[in-house]
Amino acid sequence: MKPEVSIVLPFYNEEGNVRKVLQDLSSEFGKSKIDYEIIAVNNGSWDKTPGIISDVKKKNKRVKRVDVKKNQGYGFGILTGLKSAQGKYIGYGWGDGQVLASDFVKVFQTLKESKVDICKVRRVTRESEGFSRNFRSKGYNLLISSLFFMNLKDINGCPKIMKEEVYRNLNLQSRDWFLDPELIIKAKRKGYKILEVPIIFKKRERGKSNVGFIKTDFEFLKNIIKYRLGVK
Repeated sequence: MKPEVSIVLPFYNEEGNVRKVLQDLSSEFGKSKIDYEIIAVNNGSWDKTPGIISDVKKKNKRVKRVDVKKNQGYGFGILTGLKSAQGKYIGYGWGDGQVLASDFVKVFQTLKESKVDICKVRRVTRESEGFSRNFRSKGYNLLISSLFFMNLKDINGCPKIMKEEVYRNLNLQSRDWFLDPELIIKAKRKGYKILEVPIIFKKRERGKSNVGFIKTDFEFLKNIIKYRLGVK
C-alpha cells in the first residue's frame, strides 16, 4: 500500500546530523499518525553518513536508503531519491537539520487542509545567515519574482511538498541548485497554486554547508537566462 507522503532528504557528508534528522522526522510524522516514508539519499558522501543511514534504516522500515556513488549536485541527489518515492504526496527537504521536523509536518498538514497544489516553507527568520548571504538571498528572490511574475518571498525554501500528480507533471530536470526555481517556475506556468508557510530557519548545529557561492551564483544566473528566454 502506498504511504500517504514520501519525503526525500539528501545527505552529503552529514555524519553529525543525519541520525538526529531522520529520527526527529520519523518521530514527528509518527506522533501525527501520518503514514510516511523517508528516502534518505547518500549523495556521494565519503564520511560515516552511509553507515548511519543504514543503521537507522535497520531500526525503522519506513526509512529507505538510496545511494549516489559520486556527488553530481544537489538537484541530482534529490531527483535520484524522488524516483523511489511512492507516496500520494511527494516532497523533499534538506538533511542539515536547519528546518525543524515539526515544520515538515506543518507543511504537509497545511497542504492537505488547503486548496493548493504545492506547499513550501518561507524562512521569515534566519538564525544562521549573515548580511552577505541575506542580501544575496533577497536579491535573488526579487530577481526571480520580477522576471517570472511571481509573488513568492522564498523561492528556495524547503521542504516543498506536492500532490503526486503535480510532481509527475513537472518533469524536473535540474541537477544543480536550480532545482528549486525550476520547480516553482514550471508550477506557475502550469497554473498550480503554491502556498508558503512561515518558519524559523535554525542555525546549523553540526558540520558545515556544502554550498559554493560563486559556483552557485553562476549556475543560477545561467539558468535564469535560459528559462527567461524559453530555452528550457
